[in-house]
Amino acid sequence: MAAPDDTPARASDTWSGDDYARHSSLQEAMAAEVLSQLVLRGDEQLLDLGCGDGRLSARIAQRLPQGFVLGVDASPDMVAYAQRRFPAAQWPGLRFEVADARHLDFESRFDRLVSFNALHWVPQQEQALRGIRRALRPQGRAHLRLVTRCSVASLEEVAEQVRQLPEWAADFAGFSDPYLRLDADQYVALARRLGLGCSSCRSAMKRWDFGSEEGFFGFCHAGFGAWTRQLPEVRRTAFVEQVMRRYLAGIAADFGERFVFHFNQTDLELLPV
Repeated sequence: MAAPDDTPARASDTWSGDDYARHSSLQEAMAAEVLSQLVLRGDEQLLDLGCGDGRLSARIAQRLPQGFVLGVDASPDMVAYAQRRFPAAQWPGLRFEVADARHLDFESRFDRLVSFNALHWVPQQEQALRGIRRALRPQGRAHLRLVTRCSVASLEEVAEQVRQLPEWAADFAGFSDPYLRLDADQYVALARRLGLGCSSCRSAMKRWDFGSEEGFFGFCHAGFGAWTRQLPEVRRTAFVEQVMRRYLAGIAADFGERFVFHFNQTDLELLPV
């Protein structure tokens, strides 16, 4: 659906470090909950998997004066943004590299691995978990926070519904769902099958009130690149708006709320066995 006449013009859809930084307050808040409980000695070698714009990697690096943080992300634009914002000359214990979670090339290198709401964008989770296990030292720990499937329809499930509608189907011919569709128990079972023990698993429903349609659109605009890259630029805003409004209609019907995002956060601590 096109924007109504009284809606300000919206920028074309691009995926960039700048765009993410403007609309990532939710991701930062969720990661801060985990960081507040993360106990560190100060000398660990730590991998931040899916580091995004690098802000959280830098916060961790400040807690590791004798340690080192490597932030990796599959997006070259994200990594370039992080490198500009946190230059090596000013942050000697922090580096950023482009790396795909499905193809991690580290061998017993890290004492800790963290990932904050990135791994649910990796449907090939078996490959990611194998790489996580290889990257950890024998006494290492992985602290993962991700969205797992629950009874409430996710925003990404709605995107999948919309892209299969007749008006969008041709643009998405051959497209594969870019999102992980496992619940917490299924995720733990997969990790155990791949040689990772689970010392802790907790799930909780969360909600985030964006306060306005424009705020919610900005969040979707920054995070829908997997879908909108399939579309001509002139159709991207209409797709995002159709997904957003269908999702918000469901939230209004189920919870009586407007512009509120509901999601299931799962926190896991995994270790090599």
